[in-house]
Amino acid sequence: MLKKIRRRLTEHGPITFRQWMEVALYDPTYGYYAADIKRVGMGGDFITSISIGRCFGLLLARRLAGFWKECGKPDTFHIIEPGAHDGSLCADILDEARAFCPEFYQAAHYHLIETTPALRRAQEKKLGNSLSGKYTTHTALSDIHGLHGAVLSNELIDAFPVDLIRFEHGQWWQLLVEETQEGPQWLPTQCQAPELRGFCQSLGTSFPEGYTTEYNPGITRFTQEASAALAKGLFITIDYGYHADDYYHPDRCTGTLQTYHKHQKSDNPLERPGEIDITCHVDFTRLTTAAESAGFESPTLSPQASYLTQHARPWLLSLETSPTDETPALLRQFQTLTHPAMLGTKFSVLEMQK
Repeated sequence: MLKKIRRRLTEHGPITFRQWMEVALYDPTYGYYAADIKRVGMGGDFITSISIGRCFGLLLARRLAGFWKECGKPDTFHIIEPGAHDGSLCADILDEARAFCPEFYQAAHYHLIETTPALRRAQEKKLGNSLSGKYTTHTALSDIHGLHGAVLSNELIDAFPVDLIRFEHGQWWQLLVEETQEGPQWLPTQCQAPELRGFCQSLGTSFPEGYTTEYNPGITRFTQEASAALAKGLFITIDYGYHADDYYHPDRCTGTLQTYHKHQKSDNPLERPGEIDITCHVDFTRLTTAAESAGFESPTLSPQASYLTQHARPWLLSLETSPTDETPALLRQFQTLTHPAMLGTKFSVLEMQK
């Protein structure tokens, strides 16, 4: 992968960091997500709420079933998951729906959206015949229009390619990547795209010298496509991030961009492209504003701990009265998902409706 990118830089000149991140993560041959390698879980590069166990999908299934009932129990309820990865969340949600609310399971139809061929193959392997007829695979959210149901994403927006900007000499500069004798290096240049210039103007100039942060242009398109996918329904996105005041605080002088490899963090996204995960936090203020502009309303932003606990109460009571052999494992998973020292405050849940 590094040779491919360096050849591109040599032949065509500097590229934006967003272009670098796009290739490093999503190149169909050498990209991070293209390889048939286990990236998620204790044996991979990072853990997710899904990889903890089926408790996460179990609780989301109950939230979705509750919303389906609020809507009058329509005959068909579409669950649309952009960035569906290997289909694990789909399996957990549908399996739980089948067990605790067969009527909702009958109505549910799952749409898995995934661009990466290796992950689409993993979906077919995982879901197989056990959920045949209950799901459809897609390569783009824009393929779906006007359904009733829910758009649900987990740790999706943090993987959208971003532009990097730096405040120096009283103005904002966009960071490009250029080829040098020492390898790929940063090249500050004036911001060219009108959208990026407008974003920089909105930030103002009250920042220390060298302050660096990110701009995620994919947020607008994502919320527009999510809204177009739903005629009526629920929009749930779960990720790590901050309100704008915290995200762009002058003390956060190096931004939120980071990389992961074998559970080790690094702040150099130009090393080992295709071998490391590149991610940055979500600006939930901007995400909420974009979603409202796209047609969603009634936003609530909650720590994952309080969101899951709210929807877990009936389930927790049922475990007390009718425990099973699986109960201890599920309770351990619930604690991991909700404990402040674990994932409970690491992730936030934005829920809106249309």
